[in-house]
Amino acid sequence: MDGNPFKVILLSFIVIFVILLQAFSGVIAVSSKGTEATVYKQNGEFVIKLGVLDKEGLAYGVYNDTFQTTGWGVLNVKAGYSSKKYLENDVALAAGFLEGYLTSREIFQHTVNINATFFKGNSEFPIILKKFFQKQDAWTRSMIKAHEETDPYWRGISLILSQYDGLVKGYNANPYQNKSLEAFNFQILNGCGDIIDLKHALMPETFVDWKHMTKSQLTKFIAENGHCSALIKVLPALENFFMSHSSWFTYQSTLRIYKHYDINVSGLASTKMSFSSYPGFLESLDDFYHMSSGLTMLQTTNNVFNQSLYSAVVPESLLAWQRVRLANHLAYNGHTWGVILEKYNSGTYNNQYMVLDRSKLKPNKAILDNALWVVEQIPTLVVYKDETNVLRAGYWPSYNVPFFEEIYNMSGYPDVVAKHGPDMSYQLAPRAKIFRRDQGSVKDMDTMKTIMRYNEYTTDPYSEGDPVNAICARGDLRQEGASASGCYDTKVSDLAMADKMQSYAINGPTRFEGSLPPFSWTGQFANYSHVGLPDVYKFDFVTMQPMDLP
Repeated sequence: MDGNPFKVILLSFIVIFVILLQAFSGVIAVSSKGTEATVYKQNGEFVIKLGVLDKEGLAYGVYNDTFQTTGWGVLNVKAGYSSKKYLENDVALAAGFLEGYLTSREIFQHTVNINATFFKGNSEFPIILKKFFQKQDAWTRSMIKAHEETDPYWRGISLILSQYDGLVKGYNANPYQNKSLEAFNFQILNGCGDIIDLKHALMPETFVDWKHMTKSQLTKFIAENGHCSALIKVLPALENFFMSHSSWFTYQSTLRIYKHYDINVSGLASTKMSFSSYPGFLESLDDFYHMSSGLTMLQTTNNVFNQSLYSAVVPESLLAWQRVRLANHLAYNGHTWGVILEKYNSGTYNNQYMVLDRSKLKPNKAILDNALWVVEQIPTLVVYKDETNVLRAGYWPSYNVPFFEEIYNMSGYPDVVAKHGPDMSYQLAPRAKIFRRDQGSVKDMDTMKTIMRYNEYTTDPYSEGDPVNAICARGDLRQEGASASGCYDTKVSDLAMADKMQSYAINGPTRFEGSLPPFSWTGQFANYSHVGLPDVYKFDFVTMQPMDLP
């Protein structure tokens, strides 16, 4: 610039004018922090415009592609804030469209890895599974058509399926490497947890033969089939409340996106939710959610060892991911959350859900009744009760063994314990003992992170020398039967953070304070499908919080 004061003033005026014009139009220029986009509906078609955040669109948001540097991509989606009147199903569809479009590369990569996990060496299962999903989808849409005008339950499911339909459309509007995906691919992604049980229900010959397994083989099976650790911790004088979760499954699932949804439609207890997730998923799967209703939900998976229960699994039901999303949207408290989950139980992805009502947690004062509701599901039965009294004693642990006696017995755990010993019992499972011993060491956020990444299997007597018998399992370190599976993330919040929809999150198998080697896709694991994943996992905790979008 030549220093001419008139030119300087003129240029400054132009810059200010452009900023004001954008502000008043509701459009904001591209940010260096991520890919911004807005979805519109034009002539009956959904279209996307990159580089703008426009409140007058149906949906808008930002995707931050930070996976390779932090271990997490971060997606912020906001929908339904236009001054114009749009159909609420169109708002939900636009939210899904935005996500599918912005994360298409990750969706394709995750699809490749997940398909390798479920279908490698089994050409029959995807055919059978596709037929089940088609029947389930047709039944669900028929129920929506019949009831959404009069029943808030089915209206909620209608909105969720609209978001799902938008996800499929959005991906195929921007297919990665021009490779389109059919609806079945997205049913696999969103039904990932349900598939764990659907495989046993639809192909009985795949049911785990636990009666003829060794204890080590059974432990390996558990680590490989979607299991987790969770802990809710209360400090002694109620100074603070911590909530945490560590996911277990195949390491092929470590392509991660942390998501913040703000879908402004009427009649919902929670229009905003922040949760750990995966490409192409409209749910957490882990589960780890903070909701604007004041609820936080955590989940760990239980086993079904009683094969006869699977005869109740039919397509005329709602999958777990659909019921969980609905309960998160509609429930104001833990009891209602359980009531919603119970309806149309598919008997798939059979879990323990911990629903924490943050409004009942009073720092330095009291834990009020109904602060913690625990919900457990198996085929034919869902049990939900207020377990606040357990939490008042200091902590609630969760480690893949049912808490409720009826669920425990019907699932077949007593027979497994009789065969394999007390490691599968609620009181004496290895993680039950470790949590009981170590939860008292939690004093602050750092010590909460430590316990949820804990694995000292070489010296901890409760681990019995097995790296799977730990809060954060490392199946790849087993001397026999090693596999690329185990604990691969941790999410931690305290009460104040949860109220702001914030958490700390880390991706990757635990290195536990440097005592364990980082996991690497080399050697015996080089042939596992790991498209888009890092060669070595050396990530640290990062802070997750919703962006302040207009």
